[in-house]
Amino acid sequence: MSDAGLPPRVQRFITTHIDSLEKLEVLLLLRAQPGREWTASSVSLELRITEPSAAARLADLTARSLLVSDGGRVPVYRFSPTSSEDVQAVTELAAVYGARRVSVISFIFSRPLDKVRGFAEAFVLKKDKDGDHG
Repeated sequence: MSDAGLPPRVQRFITTHIDSLEKLEVLLLLRAQPGREWTASSVSLELRITEPSAAARLADLTARSLLVSDGGRVPVYRFSPTSSEDVQAVTELAAVYGARRVSVISFIFSRPLDKVRGFAEAFVLKKDKDGDHG
């Protein structure tokens, strides 16, 4: 275990697929009941998040091949990663999240901050380069 004390597989999975605590919670909810079909409405009620947010998280996780959807008018989703590596990574992530929740949350939040900071710095550098100092 290295950064934040998380196993490398968990770190890679989070870095690749998870950019918010909400997305993690949605994924782990569906993983906990793999035979159940979920709608955005049922996920929003279970996790107490907005339905549009639940729908966005479900669609993103489906696009990442971690969930499957029937594509219906009111889509239903199930946990069904296409790769065995992802199945193992999510299983490991669920165990680590249960035991070391703060470490997982800290790791998730450390990632986007680096990207946002780099994005903001790009504008500062461009502004200085143009000689436009306000």
